[in-house]
Amino acid sequence: MIGLKYLIGIDGGGTNSRLLASGSNGEVLGYCVGKSTNVESNSVECVLANLKEIVEQFLAESGCSLQDCQGVCLGTAGVDTEKSLLEVNEIVKQLHFPCRTLVVNDAEVALAAETKGEPGALLISGTGSIGYAINRTGETCRVGGYGYLVGDEGSAYWVSRKAIQYILRAFDQTGRKPEMFARICDVLGIREIDQLVDFVYQSNKAEVAKLALSVVQAFEDDDPMAERIMKSAAAHLSTMAISLGRRLKMKDERCPLVFSGSMLTRTPWLMDEVTREVNCEFPLWTSAPLSRGAEWGAVYLAAKQNGIRMEGI
Repeated sequence: MIGLKYLIGIDGGGTNSRLLASGSNGEVLGYCVGKSTNVESNSVECVLANLKEIVEQFLAESGCSLQDCQGVCLGTAGVDTEKSLLEVNEIVKQLHFPCRTLVVNDAEVALAAETKGEPGALLISGTGSIGYAINRTGETCRVGGYGYLVGDEGSAYWVSRKAIQYILRAFDQTGRKPEMFARICDVLGIREIDQLVDFVYQSNKAEVAKLALSVVQAFEDDDPMAERIMKSAAAHLSTMAISLGRRLKMKDERCPLVFSGSMLTRTPWLMDEVTREVNCEFPLWTSAPLSRGAEWGAVYLAAKQNGIRMEGI
């Protein structure tokens, strides 16, 4: 496939990353899954190694030449400040792409995958959470996405952390282990409260976030502790979407509210509850899960930056 021109789009999340290489006609030339590119939860050296690994995997599997790459866009979690943007740009430079590169937040590529620059709002709730929107005049707004230490409300990590906090508080107050603790025990292979605390401080953000599935299952089985957590998550995510609409004055705009991230898209109740709350103020918005991978949005933005017309995406 040497000599075939292509664009690279990378959607980098807090848990893993996805690279898509496409020709200008929309033909997929390569697709790879790699590790996290989030500089908030990984060292610069780790992010560089992870990006290098996924690019090298693509080149090896596809037979494409790096010299034929016409543009690259990396949309990654963790690009939330000017400092982090500069940091990731410096990382990308070390990969020595022969073309222009663009680094943006992962929310921007996800919305672009669905709307290609048209008005719309997006909520991501995966390992972390963020909201992003663009209105009919092209103004953009971002809310949340401040990381697991001070934000990420309604995300899988946040849900897991809340569950652990509630379990520890309930145990301190009563000396009894709440029902939800048994579910987490089954997942982690533990039996004691002290072991849960050890898990938290010995694990990374992605490992803790995986416990959110246990909370969702407990909620579906009418566990009152899980119900409080899930309703709070829905309220936080709804507030993010409503804030986007208010700040961009989108009340009278018909536009999609796009859901992305496993915490949202794999929990139908959460999507329905957020939709219900948002529609109380923005009745013209229609909600749906992201219909294609966010890496397609990264390809679209790479093409746009380089003045390349894409067909078939």
